[in-house]
Amino acid sequence: MYGYGYQYSSILKRGGGGAAPFVGLLDTYSGAAAAYSLRQLSSSYSGDAIRVRRASDNAELNIGFVANELDTSALTTFASGTDAFVTTWYDQSGSGYNALQTTATLQPQIVSSGSVLTLNSKPCINFDGIDDLFSSPYQVNVAADYANFYTLSSDNTATKYILASVIATTNRYAMGINSVGNFQHSKRTASISGSSISYSVGQVLLSDNNFPEIYKNNIIGGSAGTLNNAFNAVNYTNIGQNFSGANNLMSLQEIVMYPIDQSANRVGINTNINDFYGIY
Repeated sequence: MYGYGYQYSSILKRGGGGAAPFVGLLDTYSGAAAAYSLRQLSSSYSGDAIRVRRASDNAELNIGFVANELDTSALTTFASGTDAFVTTWYDQSGSGYNALQTTATLQPQIVSSGSVLTLNSKPCINFDGIDDLFSSPYQVNVAADYANFYTLSSDNTATKYILASVIATTNRYAMGINSVGNFQHSKRTASISGSSISYSVGQVLLSDNNFPEIYKNNIIGGSAGTLNNAFNAVNYTNIGQNFSGANNLMSLQEIVMYPIDQSANRVGINTNINDFYGIY
């Protein structure tokens, strides 16, 4: 008998085939240094997607996957008509860079009055626009070739940050949306550099492949940008907020970060993400 917490992508039938085995994004495009998602990204990943806190009594529970997607049934049952907030967004890369928020008032929300929050019909994590954020020990190495992929939605009315990472005072990285409604990638090693592309409200898949390659929905764009230099010299990454500033409401569904250039794989990675989320 199958079950009891285990998922089987394929059950072979005698004399026949069966369902095709599950192949995740990280099965096809391996090597991610950190990967956070509300879908399963690898057939070998056996952990949970998130850990949530129920507002009514502050009880917590890990939420995993069913058929390679977030187990929303378990999530709504646990929420029991109340709100639920994410305390941990588990890293599916195998690196152990779990994104954490232990302070209840800073935890992003995933269930409102018993209903799972969604973006384009898929579950999402909402940040409150004031001070919600996750902290991860992963550091984006801006001195090397790297590539980050984001699935999100936000408004374009004020500066807010999707992710910010600092390795040293002269080795910084940030991705955000600036006050004139442009996605902005900012990288600093010895000098300031940056790039930006225009953004409109709605769900977006953003590929950020070193400087100056920025793609919105698989289309390249970019122009001269500036770096927000207000970072503290600390060795970690914030998701959903700059190190010292508030941001407007933003919904996140997936962030996958590679430590090496992914120019050759960018279209394939974007296609995999889009096939699941239906963004463009």
